[in-house]
Amino acid sequence: MRCDTCLHQNPSISNKSPITPPAESSPASIMNTASTILRSQSMALTHLTELYAKDDFTQKNYISAIQHMHNSQLSGGKIVITGMGKSYKIADKLVATMNSLGIHAATLHPSDALHGDLGVLRPADVLIMISASGNTPELNTLLPHVPAGLPRICLTCNPEAPLAKSSAAVLSAHVPKTLTEKELYGVPAPTTTTTACLAVGDAVCITLAEIITQEQEQRKKNFGRWHPGGAIGNDYQKETKDAKVLYRDIMTPWANIGSVDDDADELEVLRAAAGREWVCIGQSRLYRGHELARQSRNHGIALSSLRKVGQKDQVADLKNGEIVIVMGDFNSIVGLVEN
Repeated sequence: MRCDTCLHQNPSISNKSPITPPAESSPASIMNTASTILRSQSMALTHLTELYAKDDFTQKNYISAIQHMHNSQLSGGKIVITGMGKSYKIADKLVATMNSLGIHAATLHPSDALHGDLGVLRPADVLIMISASGNTPELNTLLPHVPAGLPRICLTCNPEAPLAKSSAAVLSAHVPKTLTEKELYGVPAPTTTTTACLAVGDAVCITLAEIITQEQEQRKKNFGRWHPGGAIGNDYQKETKDAKVLYRDIMTPWANIGSVDDDADELEVLRAAAGREWVCIGQSRLYRGHELARQSRNHGIALSSLRKVGQKDQVADLKNGEIVIVMGDFNSIVGLVEN
């Protein structure tokens, strides 16, 4: 059996790499440890999946947390994520993911916050505290100095902990005691708990991104635009180059085109044209906004004379100088395109 004390006392021995590993470092033992860790993390994620699928408390708090974050984004605020140790590293990763998805976010180290960085917080922000235990001393010290009224959300493996109970919402990353690091291999080195917190954080990022930008194609475009480097950037550039341009991608939405009745007076027409490229009078004739002052209502372009296309039609056949009407469901006009 290997004696670590003897090896420590005899540097000439301890510095040598044995050709044949000792029993406790045999290939079987090494793979057994790897399997144990991977299995336990998989089981922790399975437990979380069941929790979010069936537990009422978990679901209500998750929805509440997402609503707080969404309101913050709509109000021009940001999501500030804080934590100590490994939790801060998770915060750093989640902020990077959020920013790449167009979600305004920033990290805040608790110690730095007490030495001036607290100024990063603004009234429209939301603070997410990551704490596996739910009782991180540095976060407890920080809380009294967080501006009153700022929503606080706790991402924790212990939803009943003090930090969770003092928060507006809890993001549960609960891990059963049997799957905690100390129970599994005797050392509380963050592994299953950090995996659980990171997985829940990733779920938050994607959920929020889908709410902010509901159309998947637009989310893909945004992500590619904000992530131009590396393999992801290269793939996006290739997709963009190979992609076929559709009318829906380049049209002027019909909602952005001014519209007035046939009997509208000159002032109403000019108001409808303000800041708009096109104005439709009486739903029958189309006018360029900047030309309206010099045209009579007998001129303009008759809508009935324009070619109609579908949103998903390709733009390849659009002739030079041609104007087309883009049609949506139930034969409704959804946009206008001019080459």
